[in-house]
Amino acid sequence: MTLHVRFRRDEDGATLEHVGLTHDLGLGGAFITTETLPEVGSRIVLLVSSASTWDPMELRAEVRWVSDAADGERGFGVRFPALSGQQASALYDLVNAARFAETPPK
Repeated sequence: MTLHVRFRRDEDGATLEHVGLTHDLGLGGAFITTETLPEVGSRIVLLVSSASTWDPMELRAEVRWVSDAADGERGFGVRFPALSGQQASALYDLVNAARFAETPPK
């Protein structure tokens, strides 16, 4: 499942956003492929877009690792340290809807 995402630093006044694609999105975190790599330990805000939602879902995340290998995907892994019950439910629904949309008909 791949979804479009924007991200920015989780700081007051931070407005510069970068773009990427999610991979392995789940309740614990995600891998984001992008050209712009934040530092490990950075706190960011992810804005995840999907055809099944009106507005992007806003999730706070912490960068856990970065991949800048020439022979691999350029991106970073995040974890979601404190999802509210409402966010967890919405993320669960989003992941399931996106997987359903990707399932080829039989």
